[in-house]
Amino acid sequence: MNDRPRTMRSPMKRIPLLAALILLSALVITTVGSSRDTGAKAIPDHITLTWTGDPATTMTITWRTDDTVTSGVVQYQKGSKLSATADQTDAVGVDFDTDLGACRIFTARLVGLSPNTKYAYRVGDGEHWSEVHTFTTAAPKPAAFRFLVFGDSQSSASGDLPYGQWRTTVQNAYKANPSAKFMVCTGDLVSTGQSCEHWNAWFSATTGLIDTIPMMPVLGNHEYSGRGAPSCWTTQFPLPQNGPEGLKNRVYSYDYGRVHFTVLDSKKVKGKNLASVQEWLDSDLADSNAIWKVVFFHEAPYEVRDGRSNDELRAALCPILERHRVDAVFSGHDHGIARTYPIKDGRNMRKPSQGTIYFTTGRSGDKTYENLSKRAWHSFFHNPLDQPNYFVVEVNDMKLTVRTVNQDGTPVDNFVIDKRNDTTSDGR
Repeated sequence: MNDRPRTMRSPMKRIPLLAALILLSALVITTVGSSRDTGAKAIPDHITLTWTGDPATTMTITWRTDDTVTSGVVQYQKGSKLSATADQTDAVGVDFDTDLGACRIFTARLVGLSPNTKYAYRVGDGEHWSEVHTFTTAAPKPAAFRFLVFGDSQSSASGDLPYGQWRTTVQNAYKANPSAKFMVCTGDLVSTGQSCEHWNAWFSATTGLIDTIPMMPVLGNHEYSGRGAPSCWTTQFPLPQNGPEGLKNRVYSYDYGRVHFTVLDSKKVKGKNLASVQEWLDSDLADSNAIWKVVFFHEAPYEVRDGRSNDELRAALCPILERHRVDAVFSGHDHGIARTYPIKDGRNMRKPSQGTIYFTTGRSGDKTYENLSKRAWHSFFHNPLDQPNYFVVEVNDMKLTVRTVNQDGTPVDNFVIDKRNDTTSDGR
């Protein structure tokens, strides 16, 4: 038997440890609680217009609330104001779990609208309402219209004004072109695709714009960053569901006026998805009788960045695009401004009817690359290190004009494809 007395642990020694554990738990709870603030409230935000049907007779509206809101509705009527006789359409709501917590996304599709008509609308749940906004439906067959194209808007989410360069670029672009019918971002809208903080900054920058004219975006590689699948992008942007199986809402096409627009997810033009995308693209372009064919995808097949080659993408897509005589392709990714000669089978051609012209759209956010350069296939090149830029594309009968404009409104490039005379403004 051990006769040595047992040492009793003093209660006073256990108290600091217990206090430390309680303090640590409180800090963890506080940290988690503060980080899981999506910014969503009962009053809708992130109000976005897209098309999932005919631009002349439909409009799709999406918005966000916190997860206490259980229903959604759109009130709308012709004109600039709402009255007690406004029409009403119910929305479909889905729970959406972001990296900062849960929120709810609502989507409503308005159908049977009158072409070329201005409508007022607001969204809410019957108690909590947005402000009244307006949109205008497309004319049935507009011979002339313009739209805006933006290169990578990805930016920093920190600082006094997150995504400030993107905010200035997009707001200046629409202010200078109030007749624009819709906008396109050619991918990498945000730096971290599954970051609620980045999307909050992006949407805040576009307030007053994408609730007035539709945004028809393109998936970039950064939309996949964060948690793999681009769920933030696909949930917040309902788009035409006519793409290949497994890639609907990421690959799609639509018509506006005399133009057939095709949108691809260049990240998925690889591996097991390659054959299905190629088959769908071939069929989509073959089925269109539009005068103009325009295609968007993120990674530029004719790159401007040193050390970056997109040979695989070029081999996969360009033969199909050129076989169907696509007029113009707009891509981002390299953050440089460029356009090629008309290209067919890797060769520079003289006339636009002989090939496809590939545009690289620069940058509308704050990210730049020093190592960009003009290549043999480029008829124009500019590295926008000084300030962001945007494109104004105008279709007028048998002419397609692409103007490149700096953030401050100064011109960078002006290029015209004349289909009737089979010429371009640079003498080809």
